[in-house]
Amino acid sequence: LRAHAPRVVAHDPAPPPDGPHASFWLARTLEAMGLVADAPPPVLAWSETDAEDARERTRGLPPGFVAVHPGSGSPTKNWPIGRFADVAQRIAAGQPWLLVLGPAEAQVSDLEGSVVARNWPARTLGAALSRAGLFLGNDSGASHLAAASGAPTLALFGPTDPALWAPVGPSVATLRAPRGILADLGVDEV
Repeated sequence: LRAHAPRVVAHDPAPPPDGPHASFWLARTLEAMGLVADAPPPVLAWSETDAEDARERTRGLPPGFVAVHPGSGSPTKNWPIGRFADVAQRIAAGQPWLLVLGPAEAQVSDLEGSVVARNWPARTLGAALSRAGLFLGNDSGASHLAAASGAPTLALFGPTDPALWAPVGPSVATLRAPRGILADLGVDEV
């Protein structure tokens, strides 16, 4: 790297177990360049093209729709998919809701009452989630995208610590499973 850059800044990507939050830990790299990195990031903004694509893809959803993402990069970080459907159907009260699916949910086709968002471009998905009235997801990239897009977000945590890894946004709540086992969380609790 030194052959191509006058200065290389390296920083351990894993935050210490006692904090700070991963976003602030990772942003500390900027301090080496004279930048201050202690303020929360702003809500993401989307281009009109992204927003229009999102509106077109979510045409059948009501204003302030419910969005859920039942996956993550690890099965141990996933609450049972049927429980996501139960919560979404209760909150949506007969209205359609958005089911966000990625590569890890290849076996899921759809759930009753859902409009499926499978493998959408990240910018389109972010623009769509910015219009959600509630996003419910596991500790996953989609939850971080929803929170950063300004969606009211409830992120479910099992084995990972929300004090370090919770999504960052203006309206985020987390719920951590007892003993770190997501199957221990009930539908009524969520």
